[in-house]
Amino acid sequence: MAGKQIDLNVYLNAVKAEADLVVTTVRHKGAKRFGKAFGMAGLMIAAAYFGVYKPPQDKISQLTAQIDAAKAMSESSAAYQEVRNQLAGSYGTLPLLKDQQQWLSNAMIDSLRADNLIPELFRPVVETESSGIIFQTSTVQLTLKFNDIYAWLLRLESATPLMHVGSLEIAKKPDMIGMNSVSASVMTAIPKKRFN
Repeated sequence: MAGKQIDLNVYLNAVKAEADLVVTTVRHKGAKRFGKAFGMAGLMIAAAYFGVYKPPQDKISQLTAQIDAAKAMSESSAAYQEVRNQLAGSYGTLPLLKDQQQWLSNAMIDSLRADNLIPELFRPVVETESSGIIFQTSTVQLTLKFNDIYAWLLRLESATPLMHVGSLEIAKKPDMIGMNSVSASVMTAIPKKRFN
């Protein structure tokens, strides 16, 4: 069903005719005669502006500011949550403070016992502290075949809580064919305070 076409020229001509009539009347009669009408029209325009138009505009501005603030908070919250999850994941890989005294020594001994490896020298744990984190280091010396070295290092590096091989020295033993002299420094880090 086709709708009727509206001829805008008819309405524009009617508005123009009314405007011409008002201008002609004001010219002939004088502006003083229509002072009250102009005053009332001005008051009605001001009332319409301040009573009808301005309040919704102010409310829209306030809502836009609140939406922008909520978006900024949402973005900050997402970034905070991501950092918090990373921190919680990191904590899960580190020893607890309550295990500080014997954890690294026991973990090293367990790693050696897993393959019946006997150390020639096992130095006590050395601790240093920096920025609220305790760093522990233990040094061990052994005589091993290369395959045993690889398996032991793999076990150390994949341990949980985390142990890290800080330094490793391997030298062939000239008096023992197929054997190697190994000196390894193994480290871990223990946070004194965990932020939740």
